Amino acid sequence: MKKFLSLVLALVMTMSLVTVSAGAKDFTDDSEITYKEAVDVISALGVVDGYSGGDFRPDDVLTRGAAAKIICNLILGPTTASALSAGTAPFKDVPVTNTFAGYITYCSQQGIISGYADGTFRPTGTLSGNAFMKMLLGALGYDSKIENYTGANWTVSVIKQAVGIGLDDGNDEFVGSKAVTRQEAALYAFNMLQATMVEYDQQNTIVVGDITINTTSSRKDVTNNDANETIANDNKMQFAERYFDDLKLSDGTDDFARPANVWRLKAEKIGTYAKEADASYTAKVAVDDIYADLDLGSSVDKKDVTVYEDGDELKDKAVAITKNDDDTEFGANGVLTEVFYDDDDDTVVITMVNTYVGTINRSVAAKGNKAAYVEIAPDSDVKPAGVNGIQDFETAESFEDDAYVLYTYSQSAEEVKSVALAEEVTGTVTRAENNAKDEDERKALTINGTRYTASKNIAGEDIGNVSVDEDYDVYLDAYGYLIYVEEVDEIGDYALLIDTQDKKNFSNNRALLVFADGTEKIVDTTENYTSNNADDYIPNGTIVTYRVDEDGDYTLKAVKATLTSENIPTDTTIGDYTSANKNFSMANDKATVTLYSGKTVTTNSSTVFVVYNDTSDDYTVYTGIKNAPSIDGTASAVESYAYCKSGKMATIMFVFVQNGSAIEDDSNSTLFLAKESVSNLIHDKDGDYFEYQAIVNGEVQTVKVDESLGKNLNGMYKNYSVDKYGVITKVSTNGANGYTAFTDGEGDSGKEYLTGAGIDKISADYTVLLDTVNHKDNANYTITVADDAKIFYVDEDGNIEASSYRAIAKDSNDKVYAVVDEYLVEFLVIEEVDDKKPSTPELSDEIEVIDVNIGAPTTIEFYVESGKATSLTDRDIRAILTDAGCTSIKKDGTTGWSFVYDDMEYTSVKVNETQVYEVTFTTADSKVTVAPVTVYLAKDLTAKVSVTNGYADWDTVRTWTDSSNMVTCGTATGTGTVQSFTVTGTANITADCTVSLQWS
Repeated sequence: MKKFLSLVLALVMTMSLVTVSAGAKDFTDDSEITYKEAVDVISALGVVDGYSGGDFRPDDVLTRGAAAKIICNLILGPTTASALSAGTAPFKDVPVTNTFAGYITYCSQQGIISGYADGTFRPTGTLSGNAFMKMLLGALGYDSKIENYTGANWTVSVIKQAVGIGLDDGNDEFVGSKAVTRQEAALYAFNMLQATMVEYDQQNTIVVGDITINTTSSRKDVTNNDANETIANDNKMQFAERYFDDLKLSDGTDDFARPANVWRLKAEKIGTYAKEADASYTAKVAVDDIYADLDLGSSVDKKDVTVYEDGDELKDKAVAITKNDDDTEFGANGVLTEVFYDDDDDTVVITMVNTYVGTINRSVAAKGNKAAYVEIAPDSDVKPAGVNGIQDFETAESFEDDAYVLYTYSQSAEEVKSVALAEEVTGTVTRAENNAKDEDERKALTINGTRYTASKNIAGEDIGNVSVDEDYDVYLDAYGYLIYVEEVDEIGDYALLIDTQDKKNFSNNRALLVFADGTEKIVDTTENYTSNNADDYIPNGTIVTYRVDEDGDYTLKAVKATLTSENIPTDTTIGDYTSANKNFSMANDKATVTLYSGKTVTTNSSTVFVVYNDTSDDYTVYTGIKNAPSIDGTASAVESYAYCKSGKMATIMFVFVQNGSAIEDDSNSTLFLAKESVSNLIHDKDGDYFEYQAIVNGEVQTVKVDESLGKNLNGMYKNYSVDKYGVITKVSTNGANGYTAFTDGEGDSGKEYLTGAGIDKISADYTVLLDTVNHKDNANYTITVADDAKIFYVDEDGNIEASSYRAIAKDSNDKVYAVVDEYLVEFLVIEEVDDKKPSTPELSDEIEVIDVNIGAPTTIEFYVESGKATSLTDRDIRAILTDAGCTSIKKDGTTGWSFVYDDMEYTSVKVNETQVYEVTFTTADSKVTVAPVTVYLAKDLTAKVSVTNGYADWDTVRTWTDSSNMVTCGTATGTGTVQSFTVTGTANITADCTVSLQWS
């Protein structure tokens, strides 16, 4: 029969349209295997197997040694072949210890293989197609000498015979001189299984005088008189019938009703594989063309024609196959139409298989007896009849979440039969062709100079709505047709637009953005995105993508739809909880998130969550719903902003939570950084960062920490944020690194963080005394260790290893870091301190050093987070001096301090300490802003501030005052929109305060 459109058949193979059963091995690189039927059968027999990682590596080149192993596996079976050994070296470059020595010896003894003239075999060398075919022919019984497989022209004889018996069937591009790949070897071995074995009559040698006469009868097929032949019912011995009598081949149909080969090994089915069609099409085809392509001499009656679509019979579509019918058509663009003609029965079967597009919801690894699988989310508008919701497909291949994939679906089997990654094309549309009659074959887009025609099952944006000169992402099916179209919403990474300002108020257009890494920034923009500019207006609360030009200016583009609980664009203030939405619900063990009453989205392992805790004024970023916190909307008002790139699957979400107690976060939490392990500054494609040894959610690993956070981080941090490159960009700094400072361990106000020096194990019953240096006799510091507590040990170089309660030993100066909740230690890190060196003093948790001026006297300005008035302890002063670079620090009784600084020795130095307070500036008009907004001040301390007029230039130099008398204001300077002056703290500043500046 005529073979038609071999290129189409090759493309079909990439979609793996086969019905595979439990006997077939599922490789992680299945999509790269062209000869699926051959690989499945040969690997099921154990002749050619995959690798330990689950892949097959189909295009790796076969070595001569590996080829010998394949031949032995074919003849002897894998079990017997594996026991082969070599008593002596078969070739001088194949010692008996060589992995393939036994195989090579056997094949050499059987006359199947031979070496080179120099006595070598070259087992690691590549094997040509000619050489492998010669080996297979030898295994089938062909005699090399008789068949002229030796001498200068041996390849001609080998290939003539191999091609003649079909050993190369399935590879239309066979070139004997090229090296054989693993999957080609599987194909040729698979064909050999079905090839007939041969034998020769007895050879006789007759000597008459000085003349020797060799007589040999002709070659003949080996007969098989078994009543139940397993491969072909022809009374001939196929190779598999002799060596693999448990392997059986029968006729059947696959789940698309195509005539198929059904392979079984013993009672277990390997798989069902569609036979090669007599004609194949991927566009509409008329009956008269089918007639011509089948090379029919007469019509086929309607009663002898059966038509199927996706496995369902279409009885009303059957027609006679005649040479003059150009009106009746089958198939469509992107529909695989195959025609099978049985010339014995004069019948025709026409099958049509649709290709659809969907996205990967998630990949699920194998577990127990359950095979690995992927979840496919079908397009909501174009999908197989009767399909609703997520569809599962068993495969060991991995796909990225949200990836666009092609899938086929059998209506008869009611399941997905194949999945493959869709090819993506991105570019500018220069021509769009649509048809009023909605005929798919006339719909097309031209992108980057290439014209793409629409598939019958095209989804996404309607071609009639495509805008010329705009950028689009399109996805192609296996035959090159458009199957999904979407405008490029994204010109860069994601951000949430909080506010915009135009040139009327500032020198540049500006925007306040929250980025996907949890950072917040005011940026200059290339356009005016305020409501004053109708052309470019983007409402506050819109998720955007952005790009940055060489001048640092941002271009913003709104995503196609931002799902939000707020009334956008009417509500222009983001994060004020105007909607008082308490219907938000997110649980990290459920994929569905409720944004507000009646509106849900689906999330997966790729969804990015940017969560703002209003209580701690802190953004935290999570990737994947399992890593995200659970948020109870009934306990707090929640603003939410979500973008779904495809269907209901959320790509990114920005969530603002008014009451932080509603956030139950056990994922991006409990980060420990070991300061002593920090690397030098690293610069690569991921950015500028330091590497630290760390404990991340209970696992020891190396992390990247952004340069801006510095190289002095040490201890535990309750929350952290990472950017898309995995670099930590933010750690909790509020309170005790995001925790509640330790008091008694009850944890009523959240998990408590304890730091100190010294540890003792009170008993074998999981009880420790922490911070023995400072709280040896304080009962609150004697705490029970939870049974499942995470315990770690850090050496002097910052190396971290997991430890246990049993390994805890009493130590007087090791540093301890603990997270305590409900009177139980949940997390404990013990950091080694050299007993020979004095321990480094640590500053009290609440104290922040603002400024240190080393000299005689030495002055220290410090801030206390709680705002309460306090004095520095000697321990605090020692810690501050140490951090400033002082050594040999001693307190000289009541006269002062002595130390060495910058190679100079100081004695009897008085330390003047000044506690400063946080002063926040405002004005009566929100358009008149002060920078910096917050400064640290105390009596007689000064700071410089600037005030910007958001309306216009100042008409004169103003006089500035503070009616609360917390500060006095100096004479202002400056013209234009900004005036600057110095503020001086007064004695009235005794706590953190807010100062409203007035002008006259």
